Amino acid sequence: MKKKCPKCSSAESVVPIRYGMPGPEMQQKHYEGKIKLGGCVMGEEMPDWHCKKWEWTGITASSF
Repeated sequence: MKKKCPKCSSAESVVPIRYGMPGPEMQQKHYEGKIKLGGCVMGEEMPDWHCKKWEWTGITASSF
C-alpha cells in the first residue's frame, strides 16, 4: 500500500527514503524518482517517506 502525503493527498508523489551508502541499484532508483536518498547517517527518528511534489518529509510511516 502506497502512503499518501498529508499535505496534497497524493500517493504517486510519495517515495520511501533510503539510508546508507548508495550502490548502483540505489542510485538508479534515485535517478528514476523511485526513492529519496537520506544520507549515510541513520538514527531512530529519521524520516521514512518524502513527497516529491511538496517537499514534505514524514517522520515515520506511522505519522501518516
